[in-house]
Amino acid sequence: MSWIIKSILALVIVNNCFLSDGISARVASARDENLSLILDRIVERVKTYPELNNWKASVVSVQTEMDKNWKPKKVTRVLKVVRVRGGQRTEEIKRAEEMEKGKTKDITQKYIREIEERRQEQKKREEGRKREEPAGEGSRQGRRSFSLDDFLPFSERNRGKYVFSKLEDEILDGKPVFVLQSRTKIRTEEQLEGQYFISQDTYDVLKAVLSLAKNPKFVKEFVAEIEFQMLPTGHFVLKKSKMKVDGGIVLKHVRMIIEEEYSDYEVIEGETASTGSHLSRRQSGTLKKSDQLRSALPLSTSQPLRISVYP
Repeated sequence: MSWIIKSILALVIVNNCFLSDGISARVASARDENLSLILDRIVERVKTYPELNNWKASVVSVQTEMDKNWKPKKVTRVLKVVRVRGGQRTEEIKRAEEMEKGKTKDITQKYIREIEERRQEQKKREEGRKREEPAGEGSRQGRRSFSLDDFLPFSERNRGKYVFSKLEDEILDGKPVFVLQSRTKIRTEEQLEGQYFISQDTYDVLKAVLSLAKNPKFVKEFVAEIEFQMLPTGHFVLKKSKMKVDGGIVLKHVRMIIEEEYSDYEVIEGETASTGSHLSRRQSGTLKKSDQLRSALPLSTSQPLRISVYP
């Protein structure tokens, strides 16, 4: 009789294994369907955002140079007004301060001169690239520019380049959020990957913590933490950004944390960039206060979401 009992037990075990495998497969399938649904709804939500071509905002920028132990060495704090008209960005520097060794000094005029010098240098580099390189070859010379589509890689066009997974839900600023992880299938210097915090109510992306899929030469670490906000006008804009940059060579190593906070957004409708003519209507929404290496600063174009990196 013992062999009969053993046979029955074996059949029960095998049957349970098949049942367990079937349940696991159904759970995995349901999980994949849920993830696909979330991705689809994010894409649908992004499609509703109106274009943002003309806008201005107040910006507080804090650049902290760190020592080799990641202790603050020098802090530069800049208050400015950023204006974008037809994709052309200008900055009006209101005040710039430098804090070092316990002393604070006003460097506003010096900062304005340096910004203009860098702008002219960048303009010359861009003109040189246009003359020397075929169209679309800029990235091969180390220039990487990330657009909204790079930050939000959920579209059908981009989705196949990534592997997405859903992590445990979290609470962000008192709101329940989905947490999605993205990882590129092919690791390149031109792609970003990381975690996205998605509103469970609206499917807006509220926050992203991203890094380059592959660090460029001489760059040890580049991490960006970005918070987004919806204006009352329905525009999707940058609220805060924090970047950590670690890289360079022995004689010139850069360790830096760069933070920017945008507030007092003003969306300007009916403005013509070419003529500078003003404004059939202004709509505003106020947010709560809440060069790679040196040039790893957020550089906005028509969307205040664009970052250019020059190693």
